[in-house]
Order: sequence, then structure tokens, then C-alpha cells
Amino acid sequence: DYCKPCPPSAECSDNTALATIGVPAGYWRASPSSAVLTACRDFGGDRAGEARCAGNERGAKQASRRLEEAGSDEYCAPGFTGPECQLCAAENHYLVDGDECKECAPRGAAAGRIAGIVLGLCVACGLTVWAYSMTAWRKKTFIGPLLRFADRSVKYYVGGGMTAKVKILFGFYQISTVLSSTYSARLPDKYTGWTDKLANAISIDWSGFILPEQCLGYGERLVVSALSPVVLIALLMGTGIALRLHVWRTASPRPKLWAEAALGLLDLTPAGLVLIFCFVPSISASIFRSWSCQAYTISPPNEPLEQVSYMRQDASVECGTEDHESITDVAVGFIVLWPVGSLVLFTSLLAACYKPLQAKSPNALTRATAFLHREYEKTWYWWEAVELARKLVLTGFVLLIPEKNAFLRLVVATLVCSCYAVVLAVVRPYKRVEDDVLAVATSLALLLLFLGTNWTTIFLGIEERSGTDDADAVLGFGSLNGIVDTMIVLVVFALVFFLIGAVVAARRVAKVPTVRLVSTKQPPELSIGTGITWHL
Repeated sequence: DYCKPCPPSAECSDNTALATIGVPAGYWRASPSSAVLTACRDFGGDRAGEARCAGNERGAKQASRRLEEAGSDEYCAPGFTGPECQLCAAENHYLVDGDECKECAPRGAAAGRIAGIVLGLCVACGLTVWAYSMTAWRKKTFIGPLLRFADRSVKYYVGGGMTAKVKILFGFYQISTVLSSTYSARLPDKYTGWTDKLANAISIDWSGFILPEQCLGYGERLVVSALSPVVLIALLMGTGIALRLHVWRTASPRPKLWAEAALGLLDLTPAGLVLIFCFVPSISASIFRSWSCQAYTISPPNEPLEQVSYMRQDASVECGTEDHESITDVAVGFIVLWPVGSLVLFTSLLAACYKPLQAKSPNALTRATAFLHREYEKTWYWWEAVELARKLVLTGFVLLIPEKNAFLRLVVATLVCSCYAVVLAVVRPYKRVEDDVLAVATSLALLLLFLGTNWTTIFLGIEERSGTDDADAVLGFGSLNGIVDTMIVLVVFALVFFLIGAVVAARRVAKVPTVRLVSTKQPPELSIGTGITWHL
């Protein structure tokens, strides 16, 4: 009866209907009844999206017939299928460089490589610790210089209080690299390219490292990712107990067996806590991504919105189906194990340390858990649990907000970052003033990142509905790159500004006359021995 404007990025010749609009190479749509064209991602290749998504530039009648038969796969080049043509049509094949399919390796060989790598790492770490403990080797010709260099590095690391600084920067990195995967932020490749590579480098997804992701279903990958660090930590704890019991056998008189086993457990507790600190955000994010779905419109314009959704981490699984529910059922169990379990573990250990820390009478437990509380003031010794809760909320729990309300995730993250930065500035939980400044700086930098992501989401929403001119008029930016560049410049400026402030503050504090330790340049922490109630 009447004509409508051609959908954005589509090609409309004479006598074109919605089902027969021309879809150019590099674009894909979920249904012939949809007017929304999706740009196919490159997935690391050079214009790979155009190679996979061949488009539909042929006669209207011929296109209509083929679309009825093939559906959305009509827009895919031969050998590709699925949303955005990102799946290989052949079984047991995976996508390489965004436009090529290769056959998957046998799973048995991949499992063997995983076991070999883990065993090799354990042996290498054990040999390194053993060699470092050999004091007489410092004088040897070959290994001596390396051990002396390690001694100097440890001295400077401890003296500079680097543990707190590394933890702060690592937490900033863990959150900043999940903008695209957790918050559905559509950012340029120049940002997501290197952040995704960094995120994959620190991820504990051994299955994806050894065997390509499309060669394993997401449920299987999730099981491997969540259980492999549990096995590694259990091996560490078992090793500590075994070493203690080995010494116990030759001791005379022998102490109680259970007490010696408990000390063995505490011996390697610091290493276990470091592993949990490093990997719990990435593992938790992987667990919560079981609910992360990419939605595509299948309904015609001016009709009630209908969408079909596929898992972002496994495009072969349609969200809401039985296959997807089986994955989310497994994920619920792992939520109890990792996000909730790690938070309960940290809180319980810190609660058990309350009386010894307040009384300044350290025991075996406070020494084993020093990684959690050593850099904080006595009043705020439990702050590590708060920091872990913040990271879990920003990297995982926000994914429980439905995909259709993805912008609400950004609102929640912005509010969390704002409140956390204010609280940090008020309570100043760290012992070192430069650590307080660095923590506030990274929190403000995260706030700027989330504000910038808010701008990009609003910009793209206005651009898709009204065009670039209206987006420029509302936000003052004519392109997405302009927003991202501004965001990066502001973040770098904030970090540099506060870094300079931290150095200046640390130098001022160092000039205040007081008794300080030579090793750390900080006031000594005097402890009270067993049976003593006060000291001068």
C-alpha cells in the first residue's frame, strides 16, 4: 500500500519488499522479516566479516525463494552458518582468523597437554623455590648471580610495599578488560583488540588455551575452567601437608599429628590465597557469562518486538532452550563454589584473625593470611573482602541483569565506582599514603571508563535510530572513535596526575621525623609476645 525508507546499510532497488532487501557483504540479519542488519565481526581477521557474511545481492524473486529455504544462513558464505556466520558448517571444525575453518584436534591429546603443562609448572615452581632456599649457592659461578639478583629484587619489592600496588593495579586491569564482554559495550577494535588479548592471557580457561573454544561446548569449558584451579590449590595444600608429615616422621619427640598437618596446610596457604585472588574474578565472570546472550531482532518494524538470542560464548546454543538451561544449572553450582565461596573464605579467615591482629599478637594463622591484611590499617584489616566483593559485582553479578536491560548494568557499575571512590577517599584503609592515592586514582579511572562506555552506548543508540547528525547534536561527538579517544586520554591523565600526587605525598611523609625500618622505610609494627601484656 505504501513504501517505507530503506533500512540502514541495506540496498533497496525497485519493487523491493522487506523479505528481499539487498544485504551487502559484511552484514547479516536473523530473519527475512527483520529490518535490522547486523555488521559481522572480524574476530581477529582482516575484513573477515565480509568474507564470512557474503550478503544477498541477487534478484528479488530468487532471494525470496532462497531465504524461505535457508533462513538467515542465506547471507553466509559456503562453509559458514549461525549468527553472524561465525560457526563452521562442518562438524568438529573451528573458526580461525575470522574467515577459515580448521578441524579440531583430538580431545585426549588436548587433555594430555593440559596435564603436562600443569605438572611442568608445578615442578618448575618447586625447583625454583628449592634453589632460592639454598644459601650456599649464592657463591656459585653460574646460578649465584641469578640468586643474588633475586635477593635484590625481593628487597626492593618488600621495601617499596609493591604487593599493595600490584593488587590495586591488577584489580583495575581485571575490571577494565570486561567492558565489551560483560557490559555489551560496542567499542572500536583498537580498544577491544588489545584488551581482549590481555583478558585471555590472564584467564584460567585452560580448555580454550589448549583446544579452540568451538571444539568444546561452553558447559564443558566451564567445568574445566572452574575445577582446574581447585585441583591446583588442592595439590598445593596436599604438598604442604606431605612435607610437614615427612619431617614429623623423623622428629623426636613427635608432636600431635593433626597439629602438624594443620601447620602444613598453613605453610602453602599464602600461595593458595594468591591463586584465588588472581583467578576468582575471571572464573566468576566466565560463570556468569552463562546468562550473557546476544539478541537479534526477527520481528518486522512497527510490530511487537521479537528477538532470538544466542550465547555470546557459544553461538551454537540458543538462549532459553534446554541446552542453555543445562549450562545455567551447572553455572549455579559454580556460583556457590567460586564467587560466593571465595567471599565467604576471605571473610572467615579475616574474622578469625580479628583478635590476634587487634591484640598485636600474631600467630600462625595471621602470618599465613598476611596477603589479605598486611597492607591495611589495623582498623580496616578486613578491607580485602570489600575489594573482592566490588570486583565480583563489576565483573560477574551484573550479568544477572537481563540482556535487554544491558544499559542498567552500566548504571549500576557507574554508581558502584562512584560510591567506592568516595569511601576510599574518606576511610583511607592502606598503611602507605601512596597506596591510598593509587587506589583512589584507579577507582576514578574506572569511573571515567564506565562514563565513556555510557556515552558510546547512547551514541550508538541515537545513531541507529536517527543518524550520526542527531548523535553529534546531543553528545557533541561525531564518531565513536572520538568518544573512545577522549575516554582513554582522560583515564591516562587521571592516572598520571594521581601517580605524581602519590610520589609527592610519599616523599613528604618520609621526611617526617620518626623511627622507621631500613627494609620498608615504614614505622615498625611492634608485636606482643605470648604471655606478655605490655611493652615500652
